[in-house]
Amino acid sequence: MTKFREVVVLNAEPRLCISSGPHVIEIAPAAGGRITRFATRGERGLADWLAPVTVANWPCDAWPKGGSYPLVPFSNRVREARFPAPDGSIVDLATFPGMAHALHGFGQFAAWSVELQEADCVVLRYVHGEGEHGWPWAFEAVQLIEANAQGARMSMRIVNRSSSPMPVGLGFHPYFGASEAELHATTHWRHEAEIAIEPTDESPAHRHERETEGYTRYLSGWDGRATLRYADGRTLELIADDALSHVVVHCPAGAGYLCVEPVSHVSDGFNLAARGQPGTGIAVLNPGSEIRASLVMATGANPARRDDDDA
Repeated sequence: MTKFREVVVLNAEPRLCISSGPHVIEIAPAAGGRITRFATRGERGLADWLAPVTVANWPCDAWPKGGSYPLVPFSNRVREARFPAPDGSIVDLATFPGMAHALHGFGQFAAWSVELQEADCVVLRYVHGEGEHGWPWAFEAVQLIEANAQGARMSMRIVNRSSSPMPVGLGFHPYFGASEAELHATTHWRHEAEIAIEPTDESPAHRHERETEGYTRYLSGWDGRATLRYADGRTLELIADDALSHVVVHCPAGAGYLCVEPVSHVSDGFNLAARGQPGTGIAVLNPGSEIRASLVMATGANPARRDDDDA
């Protein structure tokens, strides 16, 4: 029997603002711990890299398509909101009314607490209780969001706070104002209605443009690098660490944005891994263990890294 989640309103105000040189990042901790703006100040004012989120609040199941939000403890879809746990029991996740599949984890639908705020960085924390929304495990997620001389860096770690092994994935879901992206991966996954089925023999495209008809592409074997090009001639480099070896390129029909989503696993990875499909990227955390990942959005060279343990 499907369990439904309560639809609550997320309030994006007040927003935190951090900066370094010309780079500005706005963050809404209480609205899914998301970045609502990442821009660089120039002679003509602020130039946005992400589609900015300008609304003050929204129902949590109808989020604005902009900014960047954390994907935790899984990315993309879980088919019919059900999957086998490592011990063989069946996990039934609660979904929002009208949603057949669980989508994008729990982090972007929740308020995150502010653990630290400095001029150039913010640390946010999300604590998930055992059994909440049908997820049997307790866990803790921490984000470190930084502005630096070259742009922005986001990092996240997830710790299993339960007494049994927890399957897990993570990632980031940015909405870029770019007109195209170039990246290299080794595997293209077949999908039906955005539920991944299996890897194909098809060579993945290297160039991904905004198209009128739209598309979604699930890629793995990604080298963690991407170049985004904007209509005004600007470029943005993405640099992801090894934990994010999958990437989703999503261009909805007629949308004014292009999503390049660095993630640790493929869509419906829990179910695919349980069926023995290799290469899903799903990890299993023992009690007290953690997984972490980071993503740089650089307008220039690879920026210096802050030690995540400082968070």
